[in-house]
Formats: sequence, structure tokens, C-alpha cells
Amino acid sequence: MKLAARCLLALALSVPLSACAAARIPNTDVPDTRENQEVIQFAERYRRAVEQRDVRTLLTLAAPHYFEDGGTPTGDDDYGIDGLRRLLSTWSDTVREVRYECRYHRVDISEDGQRASVDYTFTGSFTLVRSPVQVPEGMLPPPESVFRTDPARAEQSNRDARESWHRRVADNRLELQKIDGQWRIVAGM
Repeated sequence: MKLAARCLLALALSVPLSACAAARIPNTDVPDTRENQEVIQFAERYRRAVEQRDVRTLLTLAAPHYFEDGGTPTGDDDYGIDGLRRLLSTWSDTVREVRYECRYHRVDISEDGQRASVDYTFTGSFTLVRSPVQVPEGMLPPPESVFRTDPARAEQSNRDARESWHRRVADNRLELQKIDGQWRIVAGM
């Protein structure tokens, strides 16, 4: 009897403790709060726009003062909103069939609720379109220009191929700011 009573007591005590554990937004590591839900919903708009290669939506999600520092000590690779426009224009011409999955790990929102960061891991898979390399007759192309297609798609490797499937997994951070009451991306696209 004593053992059964102890088991029931342990079970009764464990239920309230598990109820106190922070609920997470489904399929994320992010605590389920109204503010976090709003930020994750915005990040999902961004993710869907990437998958749809929707340059117009991506640009509307960017802040007018968007700035990317490239992560290098020199400013050669830094760009603002105009550079983002050029990059996305080129991107839409050279990238096809995008799959962009995100696992959201953390959302930090400033005390005043006007800034936020979203840390996530993405798996990006995409088809890249390349222009064929012009090589004089009788010469071999440079090794870096030989274009190989994805053998899993039953395509043959050859130097005349136009598309190739690529995959990248990496961590990223979106930096957000509220502008006129709406979240906008200020860095991290």
C-alpha cells in the first residue's frame, strides 16, 4: 500500500510541474508567447517569399535602411537596400525551384518591442542556372566551369548542362525593426 500511495503522490506532483514547463511554438524551440508568435509569423512570410522567389515581397519585407555588412573586416562586400535590390534581381534570374526550411531556435525582442532578432537554422535547396562557358574549339574548359548536374535526378554530367541542384545548411539571424507598426528586416536576408 505504501508503494502505491507514493507512486500516486509522485504522479500527482509531476502533473503540475509539467504544466509549468514553457510551451513552445509548434516546430520551434521558441517559447509560445503572443509577441514571439508575431515574430515567427513574420519570419515565415520571409521564408515563403524565398521559396516562391518572390522578389517584390522580399523587398517589401526589407527596411528602407536595410544594411548587410558581409561579415568581413573590409567594407568591399557591404550593401544597403539598393545592393539588396540588385542581388535579388540577379538571384531571381539564376535560381529556380527553391526549398527553404527553417528551424527557429530563439527570438529576442527588445524591451520597447521595436527590435527583434530571430536565430534559426535553414536548409536551402535550389536549382542554379548557369550560362555555358565559351571555350575555343579543341580546348578544355577550366575545371571550375565544368557544370555537373545532380546524379540523384538521373541527369548526366556534361559541360552544356544549364541547371544544377544545390543544398546548403547554415545558421542565420534575421534582425528586425518595427516601422510604422510593422516588422521589417534590417539585416540578415
